[in-house]
Amino acid sequence: MRVFAYVLTIVLTTTLTLAGALIAILELRRAPTGLFVGVSASIPLLVAGPVLIGSLAAYWDRRSSPASTVLLRRWFLGVVAVDVIALVVVILASASAHAPVWVPAVFVLGAAVLLAIAQPLGARIRRLEPPMPDHPGIEVFDQRTVRKKVVAIVATFVISVVVVSVGLAVLAVFTTRSSAGGLLQEASAAGQLVFTATAFAVLIVALPLNTALRDIAGRDLGRLRRFNKVVFARTPHRLEPGEEQAAVRFAVCAPVQQGFVVAYTILLYVGVGFQMVSEAFRGTMGVFPEVFLGLMVVTLLWFVPLTVRRMRRATAYAQQHAAVLDHPTTGCTTAS
Repeated sequence: MRVFAYVLTIVLTTTLTLAGALIAILELRRAPTGLFVGVSASIPLLVAGPVLIGSLAAYWDRRSSPASTVLLRRWFLGVVAVDVIALVVVILASASAHAPVWVPAVFVLGAAVLLAIAQPLGARIRRLEPPMPDHPGIEVFDQRTVRKKVVAIVATFVISVVVVSVGLAVLAVFTTRSSAGGLLQEASAAGQLVFTATAFAVLIVALPLNTALRDIAGRDLGRLRRFNKVVFARTPHRLEPGEEQAAVRFAVCAPVQQGFVVAYTILLYVGVGFQMVSEAFRGTMGVFPEVFLGLMVVTLLWFVPLTVRRMRRATAYAQQHAAVLDHPTTGCTTAS
């Protein structure tokens, strides 16, 4: 169920983002360049915000602790604030481009609907999950299992390359398009398929570890925040009684999970990047592909080094507090 929800979320997110971009290209391209660039940046935020709210609701129960309630409320209000700013940009661009009234109405109504259904839908998915195990975090990845997952990811990449290469060869035989632009668009589409398929493989094999980390934190977002402060940020923070051992288990498992997160993010962004390159050469989406590519590059340059530092800090914390664990299998070492 969770795998299906992940895949469906990614498909819907991509579809809605591209649909919004298409509306902007057709109706808002006469807006000033600055406003059009702002719209290009706002459209992904209008989709990603509700997706984030739904994902948080699917993973965390706001009733688990007062801290969870406060944190989830803050996230929701933050997303609402970002959406309001993005919609103001869309409305200003619509007025400048003399667009039909339905253009800003579609964005406003769509954002409202997505925000309205995000939390209930996420909570519904969470309630379909099995209860938390008695010993959370024990049945997770050992080294052999991690190697199997990596092999599965590599196999997905290789198979995708083979399938796409055969498809390109067949296309070259039965078509007469040989222009540089046509070949580049076909190669971009092939790259998108290969890297997107591999990103999905990473997402699927990483789900058990994501669930294990959440269970280590007792499915309590407030407790997870305390673990993040202690393990990742290394800031002085008082853990509640009985949380020391769980924090060390979290630190042992987190670098493995974070490695999969980095791999998934890079592969997904490369796949989307191929798509944007193809759209840029078609020239049908204005400056949107270039703006989107720039945003992705900036995001990766911020996200990857930050995550690597977090992984190193977690490893150091686990080594410094290894004596807290009862025995080695209390950590992220037992096969799932």
